[in-house]
Amino acid sequence: MFIPHGTDAPIYHAPVVTVTILLLNVGIFFAEPVYENIVHPEPSSGHHRTTVLKWFIHGGYDGPEEYTLQFGHGIKPWQGVTAAFLHANVVHLLVNMGFLLLFGLIVEGKVGWWKFIGIYFGTAFARGLLLQLLVMLFNPGFQGAALGASGIIYALIGIAFVWAPLNTIHVTVGGRKHVNYYDVEEIDVPIYVMAGCFLVFDVLLAFSVMHRAGGLVPYTPVLHSFGALLGAAVGIGMLKLRLVDCEHFDLFSVVAGRHHQSRAELEPEATQEKEYPQTSQGLKQIRSLLSEGHDAKLAYQAHKTMTQRYATWHLPDREFLLIIKQLCLQKHDNEAAQAMEEYLNSNRSRHAQVRLKLAEHLAGPMQQPNPARDVLHKVNYDMLSTREQQVYDQIAARVKASKIPADTPLSPDDW
Repeated sequence: MFIPHGTDAPIYHAPVVTVTILLLNVGIFFAEPVYENIVHPEPSSGHHRTTVLKWFIHGGYDGPEEYTLQFGHGIKPWQGVTAAFLHANVVHLLVNMGFLLLFGLIVEGKVGWWKFIGIYFGTAFARGLLLQLLVMLFNPGFQGAALGASGIIYALIGIAFVWAPLNTIHVTVGGRKHVNYYDVEEIDVPIYVMAGCFLVFDVLLAFSVMHRAGGLVPYTPVLHSFGALLGAAVGIGMLKLRLVDCEHFDLFSVVAGRHHQSRAELEPEATQEKEYPQTSQGLKQIRSLLSEGHDAKLAYQAHKTMTQRYATWHLPDREFLLIIKQLCLQKHDNEAAQAMEEYLNSNRSRHAQVRLKLAEHLAGPMQQPNPARDVLHKVNYDMLSTREQQVYDQIAARVKASKIPADTPLSPDDW
């Protein structure tokens, strides 16, 4: 068993389009047999209901052929869009929708709904056009058709590989079988590992298929590989045109080692000098708000505003940690969790301590033991001090029991 079901990639936009496309796929999958069962019901024998059940189990798209991506019947690039909403059977649908939700969340989470619409449907259209042209040029006698969203999903995988290679996918893995159950383990797989394995496997299989066929044939691994390469090209293009901000954790920044540098270190000196008066004044205002200690939400909102306005803005660790501490003390639970997650997604020095604080916050005031457990799993226990190990053990006990009162103090206040 290998079930990917989540990611630690920073999500800045709700996956509105991703979920809508998923629902459309599911609706279209069931629409035809349901429609036929209502409009053309069989006599009392219930024969047609059996037919619908068989269709659900065994699948097989049997609608108008012009909606599939056809080869050998001219250039009809819109079929790249329509074919992406058709699936052969329920397994085909479920697997594709699972990966669509996962990688759509990563891509749409970075660029928002309107750019994601352009990526998804633009890639589907371009992929249909290019594939039909290539088959026409290099294998003119071939006739066939393809359907399914997997080619576009592979494009999203290619984009995620370029934009967020070091972020991880949460995976449930089934282990040894016991008498009445399986061992189940949660692991985190880096996107570059998962995407790389998928891409290498399909590219090698595509070459094998084309070698045996003696030419370009649009079979599944070829369709997947082409989608991934097209997606990677889209990802690189948007990155170079600055249509997406990967916060220097994109593939090129990672290879160059820039992901270890702060934003201020990466910006040109001229930009830093130009923005210095505003960023300096902003830091003074935040320090003033924190010294008053009345409402840490104002200080955190000021920090987020400065982040959006100025490329060279950098909140020092001392002030960032003080904001987190005051948000927790003032019981601004959601803002505190958001601030801690932002801290952990940046190049900061106190990750272990903030992870402990976040785990405590999730297990205590927010009453979310499962996310707290996930946060604890990322803490290197051996690198903690004796006091921090005690805090870790207390939080772990709370998560396990989920019965410890939420107001029981756990973490030290000196961090």
